[in-house]
Amino acid sequence: MGTCASCGTEFAPLPSRARYCSNACRQRAYRQRSAGTSTVVAELPGYDDAFVGREAELAELLSLLRKHRMLTLVGSAGVGKTRLAVELARRARRTEVRTVELGKLSRPDQVVQAFAEAVGVYQHAGVALRTTLLQELQNRRILLLVDNCEHLVEECCDVVDGLLSRCPGVQILATSREAMRAVGEAVYPVHGLDEDAVRLFAERAGSRGDQEAIAAICARLDGVPLAVELAAKLSKSVPLNELANHLDQRLDLLSDADEQTRHQSLRAAIAWSHDLLTKHEKELFRRLALLPGGFGLDIAQVVQGGPVIGLLSALQAKSLVVRENDGRFRMLESVRLYAEERLGEQGEYAVTAERIIEWLCEKGEPGVTSSILSPEQVKAQHQEYDNVTYAFAHLVAPQDERRLLLATMLLRVCFDRGYFAEAGAVLMQVLHQSAADARYRILALEYASLLADHEQRHDEAVKYAIEAVHTAEAGGQQLIMCRLYRTLAGAYDGAGDAPNTAWALRQSIQHGVRNGNDVSVAVSSQNLGWRLLVQGDVEAAAFLVEGALPVLRAHARPDVVAVAVHTSGCIALERGDLTTAGARFAESARMSAHLPRAVLEAVEGRGLVAMLSGRHELGVRLLAACRQMRTTWVVPPEPWWRRKMDDALAEARESLSQAAFTRALNAGRAMDVRHAVETALDEEIVQDAVLSDRQRMIVELVAQGMTNAQVAAKLGISHRTVESHVHNVKAVLDLSSRAQLAAWAQSN
Repeated sequence: MGTCASCGTEFAPLPSRARYCSNACRQRAYRQRSAGTSTVVAELPGYDDAFVGREAELAELLSLLRKHRMLTLVGSAGVGKTRLAVELARRARRTEVRTVELGKLSRPDQVVQAFAEAVGVYQHAGVALRTTLLQELQNRRILLLVDNCEHLVEECCDVVDGLLSRCPGVQILATSREAMRAVGEAVYPVHGLDEDAVRLFAERAGSRGDQEAIAAICARLDGVPLAVELAAKLSKSVPLNELANHLDQRLDLLSDADEQTRHQSLRAAIAWSHDLLTKHEKELFRRLALLPGGFGLDIAQVVQGGPVIGLLSALQAKSLVVRENDGRFRMLESVRLYAEERLGEQGEYAVTAERIIEWLCEKGEPGVTSSILSPEQVKAQHQEYDNVTYAFAHLVAPQDERRLLLATMLLRVCFDRGYFAEAGAVLMQVLHQSAADARYRILALEYASLLADHEQRHDEAVKYAIEAVHTAEAGGQQLIMCRLYRTLAGAYDGAGDAPNTAWALRQSIQHGVRNGNDVSVAVSSQNLGWRLLVQGDVEAAAFLVEGALPVLRAHARPDVVAVAVHTSGCIALERGDLTTAGARFAESARMSAHLPRAVLEAVEGRGLVAMLSGRHELGVRLLAACRQMRTTWVVPPEPWWRRKMDDALAEARESLSQAAFTRALNAGRAMDVRHAVETALDEEIVQDAVLSDRQRMIVELVAQGMTNAQVAAKLGISHRTVESHVHNVKAVLDLSSRAQLAAWAQSN
């Protein structure tokens, strides 16, 4: 036996596998070697332009980053802290790099959520998010780039101190206008550029120009990158000598004075850029101020009331808006605040706010009138989440019933992101304050039911769903009945009411067929198919799921399709078709690999197929890995699925030696979700059927005419274990009766 150099599993080496137990482990080790330390997973802001200068600072910072777990880049606004930190993180070549952006936050209680969202940690009902964050990062090696801490220093310091004290693999790289004063913090002051400022000016201007004039301008600007870049962009349309003259009158940027003076200086820089805009450019500039979450061309055109492509390009060229990697635009926060001042001065605040509210509500309207959201509609709500948050808090009046729709949109996105407590509390408050005949009350009731179900308040979930159904029926809103009954079915299912769950799903299908809601019908059919499968009606389940799959593949989101594909795999598993089951579970895993919680069932399915194919150690590793993650994330499996896995593990314990079973169990518990998915998909798991010694013994006793109870008594095992063995053997051998099993035993 050998020990895998990557995961530590003991295995029988082949000539092609002298050091690693699988191709996944070999490839992982290769990536680790090629990366210098290990596989690099970096999620950092992207920039279209080149990083200029600061090579000496980067060399010094890299040395500091190797010595300290907490490093803060401190400097005034616009000095280039974030850009320098991003470049430093890129060169650090750490295992995993994540960005925690705090600039958009306005409240202290949002800090923990920002950390959690950046690293993929989700909220558990009844457990503080900070506690879950610290638990899940205890065994991860990760560099966190925490950006724009200055307005939430105390709260950020509290989270950072907790991470550094309890998570030995976590390293913090922060940017701030002031030190956090965290335990063990190394502080590095960031100043303006020297001779590199001229290089930066030339690079951003796209021309070398008059080097002496440029050097003079940069010196007057103290080499502050933000000011240099603004001047360089404007130099494309403003002569250098005119820029120099403006410096005498308008700029006093980023001095060593207190924060208020620095903010005044930054305002002067933005005002200088603003004053050089045309009339229509100024109009668009100030009207975009109420979109802190960024914007596309569509909403920009709405707030402007006309074409914007040329105007927006001009604002981008002058660094007053920036374009993100996803193609959307945004204003830097200081620029946006300046634009908001100009909007108020021109008396356009109320009109612009109303245009934005109407447009955002149009994005939420499909939830009111259609039975299921398309992938594009879901994506739009995710993109506008920050704008909806701002509109709800600042733009829409307290008595405006559109607050219901905005609150529902927020909760809908939060469900996907895993942080629902705060948004749910907001929705419930607005719901209780709304009139009984409010236009968006049905949608709010539906999401109140979903929230209660998430928080395991199942009786309340049923109550809200029933009220939503009755209200919609009374109002004749037939187009959404398919969806509402599906929500009611989910509430009944959470409450453990199987008959009413099936009844509500059949009602959902009937309404959907009547109204032509094909995709929604397919979703409900898949859900009912799963329910029938759990109840033992395999053929009825297959009829529903196989009919739904083509529609879902063509029109539904990948995560929805992955669920149906997994159900199809379970049906194949029950039929004993291991080849099809393995292929369907693999397809489901690939479709949901980016969603850690959603992918677990597909990995478990591959583990079950591995065990039924005689690969017990591989199956134990996969099931143990998923069980460990389910425990950590508080994501329990459905009872029927859990029994399948429990029975498989019990069988593996009997088939393997105690040492082999324990090794496989420990190896699985050490896997993270990425390793588990790679292992599940790495190799073909379906082989010729191999029965364990215990299975063969049971088959021989069955062939002698013994009942399951008699076999259990003779072998000293439980009746349920015997039933599981008999079922699995028949599935593996593609037999349908005990008589066929006896005949097989006599011929083998």
